[in-house]
Amino acid sequence: MPEDHYLVARQLQGYEKNAGYSIAAKSIEDAEDYFVGAKEKLLDISNWGKYIIPPVVVFHLTDSHGKVYQRKAHKGDHLKIEIAGGDIISVLVQAIEYDDYPDDDRETFAMRLSPISENENGPANNATTTVVIERSRQQLTASYHGRNQEISLLGLSDGQWESLVQGLIK
Repeated sequence: MPEDHYLVARQLQGYEKNAGYSIAAKSIEDAEDYFVGAKEKLLDISNWGKYIIPPVVVFHLTDSHGKVYQRKAHKGDHLKIEIAGGDIISVLVQAIEYDDYPDDDRETFAMRLSPISENENGPANNATTTVVIERSRQQLTASYHGRNQEISLLGLSDGQWESLVQGLIK
């Protein structure tokens, strides 16, 4: 699991959570195609809910004023997570990074999220969740890394995060 990816924050306090899912493609070309598909799914935040089991979470990509976007995520976008029971969590897309390591026949794509404070547009605390897609030759891995968590990862259970990362590469 790519826990050492530079977008995964250092653990300072609270909880640390990690989970991942891997598949082996039949060829490097297939793995490259799967990687592109997984990257597109990761950027398509509004459709993440269809990978969550049970499907009790709705995701909305928005600007800082709550205007809903119908496009792929960008750094600085906001995400509203509606959880069963009426809770809504506001999240900032802190970073999105693609890296290519041709000498190792490896590439990564990662997105780091953090909760937004209710009174400001900045992070509420040091908590982050980083989702990493990695292709290493024919192996494709999707993983999440929660750091400095005080509550469950952005309101999702461990099982829901696991089903999301599986859905990204299945």
